[in-house]
Amino acid sequence: MNVSVSPASSLIIKGESNVNKFQCSYDVLQFSDSIEVSFISDKAYLNFTNTQLHLKNSFFDCGHKAINRDFNKLLKTDEFPSIKIELISAHNQPNNLSIMTKLNIVISGISKRYDIPVEVDKTTDGVMICGNLPIDINDFNLSPPKKLLGMIKVSNKIEIDFNLAVKTSE
Repeated sequence: MNVSVSPASSLIIKGESNVNKFQCSYDVLQFSDSIEVSFISDKAYLNFTNTQLHLKNSFFDCGHKAINRDFNKLLKTDEFPSIKIELISAHNQPNNLSIMTKLNIVISGISKRYDIPVEVDKTTDGVMICGNLPIDINDFNLSPPKKLLGMIKVSNKIEIDFNLAVKTSE
């Protein structure tokens, strides 16, 4: 099965420094290709095979040229041009409206697994998949940038906030 991500989607990386907050929004219009979704159903579990979303670092906009440059430097975009998110499995949680998913995320060549609850709501065009994933960039061997001789420090804690409107494509 193939799915496509609609322009009604959003994917935002949120962070903060000791001075202010920032967010880098992904240009969802860059999701032009459909994504192949392959899975095996095992009772309440879905086990996915090679279901991946590649996010090109250069398609994130942090609202200012200097912040975009720092963002791409942090992610080592010259060497690792994209973030890869792979869906491993999903299952319903008893007595809960969310679905627990297992994701493998690769940032700057480092891979980490996460369990994240997501909400899935049916829409007229398909489904809306919503979630929030807090991560520590130190887990990916990344060092948060410092500015003004270290007076401005970016927190190593960030959040990936996503609302993906997806529909099956023929």
